[in-house]
Amino acid sequence: MAFVLLFGLTACSQAQQKSPSRAKSSLEDQQEKLEAHKALAADFIKAMGNSEVEKLKTMITDDFSWWIIGKPEYLATAGEHDTQYFLEFFKGEELFPEGTNFKPTSMIAEGNSVAVEAEFKAKTAMGSNYENYYHFLFIVEDGKIKRMKEYMDTYHAKVTFGL
Repeated sequence: MAFVLLFGLTACSQAQQKSPSRAKSSLEDQQEKLEAHKALAADFIKAMGNSEVEKLKTMITDDFSWWIIGKPEYLATAGEHDTQYFLEFFKGEELFPEGTNFKPTSMIAEGNSVAVEAEFKAKTAMGSNYENYYHFLFIVEDGKIKRMKEYMDTYHAKVTFGL
């Protein structure tokens, strides 16, 4: 009986010792996944800012969708958009001939979502300065962006570009 009790205690003790390392490994795996999602979101913002359409194509799912805050009757770009609209929109590198400064300022990730605050600064082809602040919610699926929701100062965009 003492042997059975000792064997049982030893087996439980070994199981408890292995369990935290498995949990740690799972936690580390999850953290790596979240960091990869955040890196994807940061690279995506950079590619948008540089009008890298070919790169953007490789970063989105086949059923990618893009939603922009606002009412379409007030802001022409507001509402739900598909992949084709998105890619056409970012072909407009002539809008900012001197380039852009579009960068994330903070990020948080959970599950398959990444929330990003970003700032955009550039001089337009018309010579005016465009400076806007954004909040994006990215949904990631299989290492690509499936959905992007965009929040920004719609008034500033409308006044600057006449959208």
